[in-house]
Amino acid sequence: MYKTSLLCFVLAVTIRYGGAMSKEEKSVIQSKLLGTGLDCIKDHPLSLLDIRSLKNKMLPDSKNAKCFAACLFKKIGIMDDMGKISPEGAVEGAKEIFKNGDEHLKKIEEIFTTCASVNDRMTADGEKGCDRAKLAFGCLTENAAKFGFDIDF
Repeated sequence: MYKTSLLCFVLAVTIRYGGAMSKEEKSVIQSKLLGTGLDCIKDHPLSLLDIRSLKNKMLPDSKNAKCFAACLFKKIGIMDDMGKISPEGAVEGAKEIFKNGDEHLKKIEEIFTTCASVNDRMTADGEKGCDRAKLAFGCLTENAAKFGFDIDF
């Protein structure tokens, strides 16, 4: 049941930069998020309430929700093994999707550089990155529009 809910959540996620994302690029992102999400949910199960919160652009404060986000962020390269946000990792991952998208890559680098400021905040779980993932999620959703991204859940 939770896997079905996660599938619906991931398929509902759209990330657009200036409305210029191709169907193929969106499909690649959703496929990567789904595969990675299904892998992470095994160790960090989400409740239906957690998924509803995510749809409302809020990362719940539950340990599983925060650690699910950290797992997802680490596996897609936007968080390093030390639990820190990595603008370089985000750009490298984006290069796999946006083959001719220098403008996309520049904006991705800008938003992740902005949100890497969460790396300076003290967290209780250190390298696990769960607490920092919550901070990063908040920063990304808060700043998405400023950098031309539209994130819909």
